Amino acid sequence: MIWENEGEKISIPKAISILEKDGIKVNEDQAKIIVDFLTVMANIVVAQYLRKERSD
Repeated sequence: MIWENEGEKISIPKAISILEKDGIKVNEDQAKIIVDFLTVMANIVVAQYLRKERSD
């Protein structure tokens, strides 16, 4: 999945469209869960990276 605007959450309709292009059919509730999960994961990765950079 490609994020088009850095720092912005992808819209639910856009997430559904991207997933459909990969043959994955989800409803709005499922897409919201996926987007929320990916946002949390991205925040964790960035926080870990920044923590590592500060310790080096």
